[in-house]
Amino acid sequence: MYDYLTSCNVDRMDEAALNYFGKKVTHRQMQEKIDACARALTAYGVRAGDAVSLCVLAMPEAVYLLYAINKIGAIANMLVMNATEAEIHEKLAVTESKIVITVDLALEKIVQASRETSVKHIIGVSLAESMPCVIGTLYKWKSKVKQENCILFSEFLKAGQGKKIDCQEIKADAPAIIAYTGGTTGKAKGVLLSNRAANTIAFQYKYADKVLDFQNGERFLDTIPPFLAYGLFLGVHMVLCVGLENILCPDPTAEHFPQQFLKYKPNHLSGGALHIEALMKNKKVQRTNLFFAKTIAYGGDGMNKSWETDTFHFLKEHHAPYGLMNGYGMTEMAGPVCTSNHKFPAMLPFFCNNIKILDIDTGEELGYDQEGEICVSGPSMMMEYYKNPEATREIIFEENGTRWLRTGDLGHVTKEGYFRLTGRLKRILWSIGADKTPSRVYPMEIENVLSRHSAVDKCAVVGRLNGEKGYLVIAYVTLKSKDTGDNVEKELRQLCRQELKENSWPFEYHFVEKLPTTGAGKIDFRTLEKWAENSDSF
Repeated sequence: MYDYLTSCNVDRMDEAALNYFGKKVTHRQMQEKIDACARALTAYGVRAGDAVSLCVLAMPEAVYLLYAINKIGAIANMLVMNATEAEIHEKLAVTESKIVITVDLALEKIVQASRETSVKHIIGVSLAESMPCVIGTLYKWKSKVKQENCILFSEFLKAGQGKKIDCQEIKADAPAIIAYTGGTTGKAKGVLLSNRAANTIAFQYKYADKVLDFQNGERFLDTIPPFLAYGLFLGVHMVLCVGLENILCPDPTAEHFPQQFLKYKPNHLSGGALHIEALMKNKKVQRTNLFFAKTIAYGGDGMNKSWETDTFHFLKEHHAPYGLMNGYGMTEMAGPVCTSNHKFPAMLPFFCNNIKILDIDTGEELGYDQEGEICVSGPSMMMEYYKNPEATREIIFEENGTRWLRTGDLGHVTKEGYFRLTGRLKRILWSIGADKTPSRVYPMEIENVLSRHSAVDKCAVVGRLNGEKGYLVIAYVTLKSKDTGDNVEKELRQLCRQELKENSWPFEYHFVEKLPTTGAGKIDFRTLEKWAENSDSF
């Protein structure tokens, strides 16, 4: 990763690489900071192959540390900041990390989670470390970084002064990153990714210049935290390798996103659907000409078609050059596998990536426009689930010398070569009809129908096991307004009767203020399933 970053920016050393609260860092300055971190890591005994745990947000120090760890051949273990103390403890124990570097906001939790693990040193870094003077002083006054047995980041850097960086030849297939799955439908797993995987994402975007309009020096607003694969490989590595200025936004929530958007007027941004919703609802954004916003892209949980249509019209009415873009990918592939682009509104696989669709019953490969499980292959594929060979064997298979990854998602490929995502295999429900015949129920299909009602803001569908009848469909719905009226459930039931087969009609509707989310910001279907198990207590 470090070598590819360097080779991509040989002629851009004095141009802006990072922008943090308006304070810019050039590539030359960034390289100096990376070297300082690499010397400090070496002084603390980090060697090639060691795992160094990072619990950081989008901040300059996160970038410096990521590439410094890579430069000396170590592995960056990216801890999810809003994971529980127990989850972090397990990840530190499994990776045998001796050093943890954490942002001040998570320091207390990291200290507790590190007990009875291999951790010897905890280094705390303040969000204010690289802020402009006035903003940084105010932040430092409000926060505290120092804890017992914790090393300040400035002390960490001092330890490396005068040390020689232990640089070794880093091979493309050497492990570089441990990122964690979102845990939407199961326990989060560590995904071991190589340098090749990381560089593939940057390479694919860099040389897709015929369909992606990226110009040297344009601004990219980084909204996805680096502890997520998309934030790390797309929001950091890709951005810096294709020659964009990376605006680091340490607050990943949608609430303050419109202010950042209006302040920096980025040419490109990638975030969750909630970020884009926040833009459209903001009154100042509604009065803004978006001529500068070339890329407005989202990923994560699939949104309904009406939302995508409304967003497309909003961007068009506000003069955004290209409209809404969306992508499909997963942590196991280091992020994006397919994306729409500035030329084509439908998703296409990146070059070097292959997709095939398998029948979910027979495992046979299907033809065009036939729905089945999506399997992907390409150079960004993970090496393994970290120290979990059984889970690795369940998801990766080899065919004619090619490794394929089972995504657990449903979709099809059109005759034109476009990719369509239609649902999650793990979310398929089974119902038993009056004639005792089992049939499949597709939650995403139900959600798309419910979302067409004008009063519905968001919805999610899960099942509750009901003996001989199989699963009953349980729908959780958030409404756009509390004053919507009392007839919404009746209207939704009527809509489903018109649009869906009887086995797909929701048995119960629950109207909630908001849907639960995972640490990665996706809908937490496991929590919804627990709610559905005992609707009375809910």
